[in-house]
Amino acid sequence: MSWPPASLLGRLRGPDADGLLRLGRPVRLPAQQRVIRQGDAAQHSLLILQGAVKVVVDTERGRDVVIAVRGRGDLLGEMATLEHRPRSAHVVTCSPVQARVIHSADLAAFLSRNAVVCLAVAQMLSERLRFADRRGIDFVVCPAPVRVVRVLLDVVQQHGSCTAAGWEVGIPLSQAEIASMAGTGLSTVEKTFRRLESAGALGRRYRRVLIIDLPGLRRFGELPGGIP
Repeated sequence: MSWPPASLLGRLRGPDADGLLRLGRPVRLPAQQRVIRQGDAAQHSLLILQGAVKVVVDTERGRDVVIAVRGRGDLLGEMATLEHRPRSAHVVTCSPVQARVIHSADLAAFLSRNAVVCLAVAQMLSERLRFADRRGIDFVVCPAPVRVVRVLLDVVQQHGSCTAAGWEVGIPLSQAEIASMAGTGLSTVEKTFRRLESAGALGRRYRRVLIIDLPGLRRFGELPGGIP
């Protein structure tokens, strides 16, 4: 089975990937289920095999903020496991999910004896940190519509697939969730989507977005042209 290149399983080959896939136990999770709770002790990590989840943070102002989406091949909950600290966010399924639940002690022991996988986890965490830094800069220097487009481009780069009609975003996200990830209001997302549809860059279905003109969308997001 092939995995998205940026995912943890996508970085591994042969026995390293097989060893990780043998850890834990398989689970099937319905959509809209909270599978990791912010503040809980870290007792396990979650390796996603099918489906998608969103990472949500409760803020001091009582507002839930979606900070990331994860999909096939991604590992979640490993930070709290490795740091022996409480969970820093909730994880909620966006769709039905197949995964492996890996006990924290088993994951730590596996990483301690497998340098290749340990390095891949470090690279994954480094990329997530770099992404968070870039998103923080975007909040300061980019107008809200540009941030909305960059969220779409980030999601399609990580989880999208190319079809005859265009690029499917690949994750069932509502406009409110996209607004949360972009740090803006729902009305801004709606206006941005209407503008992109009028320009022929975007098509919409229920909780699905089809990117018809990817280079055009990248130009709108003030990024170099080309497919992610």
